[in-house]
Amino acid sequence: MKTKAILVVMLVSNLFLLAQNKQTAPISVSDVEKVFGAGFTAEAPSKIGDIESYRFNNKDYTIQIQLSPSYGMKSIAEYRKGNSPKTVTWKAIPNDPDGAMIEQREDGKDDLASTPAVEYIRNNKHVRLQILGNYYNYDNTKMPAKREEMRNKLAKLKRIP
Repeated sequence: MKTKAILVVMLVSNLFLLAQNKQTAPISVSDVEKVFGAGFTAEAPSKIGDIESYRFNNKDYTIQIQLSPSYGMKSIAEYRKGNSPKTVTWKAIPNDPDGAMIEQREDGKDDLASTPAVEYIRNNKHVRLQILGNYYNYDNTKMPAKREEMRNKLAKLKRIP
């Protein structure tokens, strides 16, 4: 009987801890669909250490949002200084209230050149918005224009946190 009581207490404690750690996405499927169009579903959020990750999927690609501490950095330029591969540069989005920057990669020197990303720092959080998957329908001739379109859409998502 005593063993059952201990097991029940342990189970309730674990359920309480799981409930305390439950994450909710900082934006909704509706927020994503307002910018990217219909057909998205949300994955369960994940957290590894200080990094929170949220994904929204459609049939062709995934929008990934990562939140991590900014470690006192006030801008992406400061955050990424010396922290990016040589094939990556950062282009400021003119008049952006959060100082958001677009990640640019040299197409011929980086196999991740097709991955559009936008980053900014807000409320002491580093926010990375990224497209994963086949947003350009495997037509490499359309990739540069589609990549730019996706970067612009990422920059239009509701700002968080």
